[in-house]
Amino acid sequence: MVVLLVLLFVGEVIDQVVDTSSGVGKRTDETWVAVTTTIVDESNTLTPTLHLIRAHATDPSEFDRVTLEFALGELIRGTTTDATTYQSLGLAAPSPGAGALMAGVLRLRREGAADLARGIELATSARTGPSPLPRATKLLETAGSCFVAADAGYHALVVSLRGDANARSLPSSTWVQTPGVWSAASAGAWANALRSAVDLEFAPAISIVAVTLVPPPLDITGLPTTTTTTTTTTTTTPATTTTTIAAATTTTPATTTTTTSTTTASTGSSNPVSRKVTTTTTTLPLVTTSLQIPPSGSTSVVAATTRLEVVIIVKNTGDTTAHGANVSAVLEPSSSSHTGAARVSCRHKLIALAPGASEYVVMPKLAVKHATGYELVVTASIPGGPSDTRSIALYVSI
Repeated sequence: MVVLLVLLFVGEVIDQVVDTSSGVGKRTDETWVAVTTTIVDESNTLTPTLHLIRAHATDPSEFDRVTLEFALGELIRGTTTDATTYQSLGLAAPSPGAGALMAGVLRLRREGAADLARGIELATSARTGPSPLPRATKLLETAGSCFVAADAGYHALVVSLRGDANARSLPSSTWVQTPGVWSAASAGAWANALRSAVDLEFAPAISIVAVTLVPPPLDITGLPTTTTTTTTTTTTTPATTTTTIAAATTTTPATTTTTTSTTTASTGSSNPVSRKVTTTTTTLPLVTTSLQIPPSGSTSVVAATTRLEVVIIVKNTGDTTAHGANVSAVLEPSSSSHTGAARVSCRHKLIALAPGASEYVVMPKLAVKHATGYELVVTASIPGGPSDTRSIALYVSI
């Protein structure tokens, strides 16, 4: 059905091109031809990637989950860039029909790449719940239909411009040599093979890397105390004195304990040399720093404000592109607060996040009250995978 609709569209545009063919040569814009040639050449560089995915996606020597995601991402980025570049040119095509054909070719390849990625993702998704194979098969078939229709559209474009001397330099561009490999039966068999490929098992995961606040904390109270020990050793010999001091940072006076011992070292002669060794042990206090995710039991003290902005950095730690990941922030007044503060929350949805990629998410500002304690709960979740939650105690100053 999709192929039929697209081919009907292509046929209608061809009719428009033919109706105006007598004046095509006069209206050809050399700049349009040159730029379009460059875009088509770029589009053609994606063809080997498409062929490799279709023929060898289930071959463990060629693809695991991460490399397959990378290849699919290359297709999506490339086709999206090509379509966006052409649309942004604003150049007049040799005819309205030619311009429509070229735009349709790039749009279909972009949509085909998106359907291909989604179909493979569904076919290799979690092995629980209803089978995704019918939907995955349909998406794979639709992707192939888009690619085949794009080839037909480009061929129609080239045919329509054969009478234009400037347009004869347009390169050929055929993504699908054998349309049968994208038939419903072939797509169904491929979906089953993808689902059986152990190396392509779906393992989505997302994590919260950092949480920062605007305005930032003035102080963090309740931090655990730790003790750091450094050693200063002074060695005295009849000729020289050498002192070695380990680096340390202090913020308050240190407590020092000194012990002295004497050792005798042999020099290879009949007269031993006495060496006095002095060891000094210094106990240092913890240096307080502004941590992005403070430890449990601590409280981040924020300057007096009525609006608090939460900035969250999330990372895709899984092996598949995360589609529709959600990031939420909830501020819950502490039970000890008596200011009448209300619970507030906000949410942000990520369109897509590639494996290993991070995103800097600035959440909508949340209303807070002075002299009020809160618990900030930040959660990142992904469909089909585990969520990650971080909790931070806050106090908004008077």
